[in-house]
Amino acid sequence: MESFIRMVNNMLKNIKISEAIEEFRIYTEITKSAGTVDYYKYYLNAVNKGLGHLNCESITNKEILSYIKNRRIENPNVSNATLNKHVKTLKSVVKYASEREIQFNKLKERVKTTPTVSKATYTKIFEFYQKHLEDRHNFRNYIFFKILLDTGLRLSEATNLKISDIELQDNLIHVRVTKTDVDRYVAITESTKKILYKYILTQPIRNYLFTDFENDKPLSTSSVESFIYRLKKKLKIKENITPHKWRHTFATNYLRSGGNLETLRILMGHSNLKTTQRYLHLSRTDIMTEYKQIMG
Repeated sequence: MESFIRMVNNMLKNIKISEAIEEFRIYTEITKSAGTVDYYKYYLNAVNKGLGHLNCESITNKEILSYIKNRRIENPNVSNATLNKHVKTLKSVVKYASEREIQFNKLKERVKTTPTVSKATYTKIFEFYQKHLEDRHNFRNYIFFKILLDTGLRLSEATNLKISDIELQDNLIHVRVTKTDVDRYVAITESTKKILYKYILTQPIRNYLFTDFENDKPLSTSSVESFIYRLKKKLKIKENITPHKWRHTFATNYLRSGGNLETLRILMGHSNLKTTQRYLHLSRTDIMTEYKQIMG
């Protein structure tokens, strides 16, 4: 019996990376959120292309370093943070398929502050939409950005919101589709509450808050990217206004206004405080203003 178990274990360890990736894809599609599946998609394809021909048991630091070198040849500007995601994906695949733990130290990452959506830009966006609310798509997009700025929701969390998740009386939204698969509540401002109430009453939506109005399905990522692209072009906006930048902006505004870091962690749906701390984006102006207040 023991020899049979050893034989089976050896067979599992000899599985090719390409086969292990397919098993891992199925596993994530069944057990993980849509956002996590999308996250893995690119990295799984890249790992499959570079290492798919090898067996799980044959992956050593030599193969990983060679893979990293090739990624840098393909893209000299690739960051260590991105390369670490490639390696993390490889580790997850091998561990899932063969129960083997790959030991490889993370590359040192440069800590960068991610730019936020400037107040001038989001004010410009809101002023534009306020003048064109007779168009239902503009009305929807206005609410979409207002909620992102109020809550810091991830794109997949926002697009999966349903009318039944909105608790207007308490200015709360019940977020049920999350990256961590843990429900949470987020709050909205009074001004967003009023315009959201009007949106729900006047627009032809039945289930999901954000749809294309032709069906009852949530807006796709490509649909959101499309209307953001058109908005940037129309308003001649140069800076990045992706949903994730709005998430950064919410977190930064919250902390600048004196918000508690632990409360922010809960609002953003982070598992640990270390992740939340990455959203601290103090500009040179912020630093000098506080310094002068303290030092005189």
